[in-house]
Amino acid sequence: MTPIWSSLLGFGMALLGLFLPFTAATPINTLTSLGPLLLILLLSGTVLALIGRVWAATLVTPIALAATLLAVDRLSAATASGGSGYWLAFWGLLLATLSAIGRVSLVYPSEDEGTFLKRLRSLLPPTSVPAIILLLWQGVVVGYQVPKGIFPGITDVAAVLNSSLSVLLADSYVTFIKEVLLGFLFGLGSGFLVGVAISYSRFLQRGFLPLAAAFGAVPIVGLAPVLGRAFGVDWESKAAVVVIVTFFPVVLNVVQGLILIDPLKLELLEAYAAGPREIFLKLRLPNALPFLFNALKLAAVLSVISVIVAEFLIPGPPEGLGQRISLSARRGAYDVVFAAIFVSSLISIAFYGFLSVLERWLTGWHASFREEGV
Repeated sequence: MTPIWSSLLGFGMALLGLFLPFTAATPINTLTSLGPLLLILLLSGTVLALIGRVWAATLVTPIALAATLLAVDRLSAATASGGSGYWLAFWGLLLATLSAIGRVSLVYPSEDEGTFLKRLRSLLPPTSVPAIILLLWQGVVVGYQVPKGIFPGITDVAAVLNSSLSVLLADSYVTFIKEVLLGFLFGLGSGFLVGVAISYSRFLQRGFLPLAAAFGAVPIVGLAPVLGRAFGVDWESKAAVVVIVTFFPVVLNVVQGLILIDPLKLELLEAYAAGPREIFLKLRLPNALPFLFNALKLAAVLSVISVIVAEFLIPGPPEGLGQRISLSARRGAYDVVFAAIFVSSLISIAFYGFLSVLERWLTGWHASFREEGV
């Protein structure tokens, strides 16, 4: 295995930065400011990058991330903008980390590779990339001493989460329980029933289905003020937005899933004298489930975005994450804005993950899941 040349370049940049000023305020070099721990990490990473094997590249990533975190943390404590030594070390270590992740991700596993190393390799990219993004964010903000009123750092956002978590959770209850969840369930139920009715009616397929497809393409941003006028400025109007976002994808996908069935399977059931109820439960409904979950996962993402936008466009009581983001942005509290965005994203990911688990449980027989185990 050849050395990881780009990682070596990154560690070389960081080693050079040890002899340059760590901060712009003082001429003290980076090695003196950070101590021997950074030097040990850099030398260890350089040796592993020279070896270049998969296990060595796997170890380079946490070493480079730890060294980057050390530099960012010390500069944050120094409350001064970064000097040339800091920036060389910062960008060099990020380059070394990305190069090591690329080597780990692109090289195929060997037959003698242990189970632990295989699992570590599979976990490394999805855990390291978010860490790199967060370090990049915090490192640039700290390095340039950007005020949190302009662009907050990760530590500023974490401080708001710690101090105002109860307020953000109360806003989340309004946004995700009253508005998203209730609207989602109502849109799912009504969309499924309408989709079943359309699938059994040729008249509705020709008359209502094109209208549903056209109405589903209407921008929800344009409908939000109208719904606010119709249902009021409280949570009901935002829930109505979610109903619309969920209803039409569910209708279109349910109709497709109930209609596009295998004719041979239908003939087999009819040959066994199966009635319409048995055909629906044993053939049409299972065939429609993959279509339905595709619509639900799409609607889950769009619902959260639409509710946040609706809370912007339908100003009502000062509650909900969208209102919190809007009010905080107006007064320059961008640390609160990012904290609210973080909470919203976390709950959205959990919602999407729940639908994915439910999909796998109910449609594990589908070919898309069987192919994953091949």
